[in-house]
Amino acid sequence: MTQILSYEDASGEVRGWLAYDSASAPLAAGGCRMQPGLSAGELSALASAMTLKQRVLGLNVTGAKCGIDYDPRAPGAQEALGGFLAFLHDELHRRFSMGSDMGTRWDTLQRLAAARGIPSIKYAVKKAQRLTDEDFFARMACLEDRVGLLTLSQRRAGHVLTHAAIGAARAAGVNGPVRVALQGFGTLGRAAAHGFLDENVPVVAVADEHGCVADPHGLDLARMLATEPGTPVPRLAPDRVRPQRESLFTAEADVLVLAAGADALTVQAADRLPCPAVAVGANYGLAESAEQALHERGVLVVPDFIGGIGGSASMELLFGPARPPAAEQVLAGSARLARRLVDDLFATARRHATTPRRAALRLAARTEADADAPAYGRCPYLTAGGART
Repeated sequence: MTQILSYEDASGEVRGWLAYDSASAPLAAGGCRMQPGLSAGELSALASAMTLKQRVLGLNVTGAKCGIDYDPRAPGAQEALGGFLAFLHDELHRRFSMGSDMGTRWDTLQRLAAARGIPSIKYAVKKAQRLTDEDFFARMACLEDRVGLLTLSQRRAGHVLTHAAIGAARAAGVNGPVRVALQGFGTLGRAAAHGFLDENVPVVAVADEHGCVADPHGLDLARMLATEPGTPVPRLAPDRVRPQRESLFTAEADVLVLAAGADALTVQAADRLPCPAVAVGANYGLAESAEQALHERGVLVVPDFIGGIGGSASMELLFGPARPPAAEQVLAGSARLARRLVDDLFATARRHATTPRRAALRLAARTEADADAPAYGRCPYLTAGGART
C-alpha cells in the first residue's frame, strides 16, 4: 500500500511529497524531482515503477519517489529544495535511498543534504546493508571515480541503457554493426552515448527538444560529448542538422533509444518506424498505445522499467559484493547484467507468447521482499547460472 509523506514550507509556497510504494522491504529507493505542477499522484505512480525495477533485478528493495512542486530554474530553488531535504532528514537516515531525477542533480542533493546533517542521500543503505561507515563511504566514493569522460555516477544509468539497446538489436536479428538513433542528449542520453562510443557502435541520429542531427556513417560522439552539458543538439553538429527533430524517427537505424521525456513516439510515428527494435530508458518514454503498435508490427521493445534500470543495477553492483568494487567493475557488471536481462526478457516473451512488457512483469513477480534480509546481494543476473527459472 502506498504511503505518502506530505511537506509544506513555512510560507505555504512550497509543497512536496515522499511516496513509498510499500513497506515490505528494509529499504526504499527512488529519485527526487523538482518540477512545476508535480503531484503526489504522479510520485506514487513513479514509486510503483521503481518497485518493478527492484523486483526485476531480484533486489530486496521497494520503490519510492519524492519531489517538490517548484520550477528548478526559478529564484529560490536551492532554498526550496534544501528545506525539503531537511524535512526528509529522518527518512534518509533510516529508510529512503535517494537519487537525482528531473530538475535535480546528484552533487547538488549531496551538498544540500550535508548542510542539513545528512551524511549522504543514500545513507539509509548503510543500515539496510548492515555496513560500517567506513565501508559505506568507500563504496559511495566509487561513484565519483571518472571512467572516460564522465564519472560512474553520471554513467551508470546510461550504461545499462546502452547494453539493453545493443541486446535488443541482436534479439531482433541484427548480426552486423548496430546503428543507433538516440532521442535525448541530457544526463541519460549523454551517458548512453558514451557507452555507444566505448563499444564502437555508430549513432546515426540524435535529437532533443531543439532539433535533430544525423549522419548515416555515424556522428562524431567524442566531439559531441566534449561539449558543455545542456548545449542544444543542433549546435553540437551544425553541419549535420536535419529540418525537423522528428527526422530521428525516420533515420535508418537498428534500434531507437528513448532517453528523454514521456510519450516520445506517437502511434503514427510507431507505424512508420524503420527500426526493428526500441529501447526505452526514460520513465513513461513510450505510451502503451505506441508500444502496442510496435509490438503488432514485430518491433521488439525494451520497456522503460527494464531500459531505465541502470541506477538500481549499479547499487546492486556497488553494495552487493563482499568488498568495494572499482568503478570499471561496476560498469562491466552492469553491461553483463543488461545483456542477460534483455535475453531473459525476450526469451520469456517468446515462451509465453506475450509482449515484452508483460514478460517483464512476469520477471518482477518472481521476487518476494524479506523485511529481515539485506537489501542487496542476490541479483540472479550477476550469478554464474544467470537468471532463475
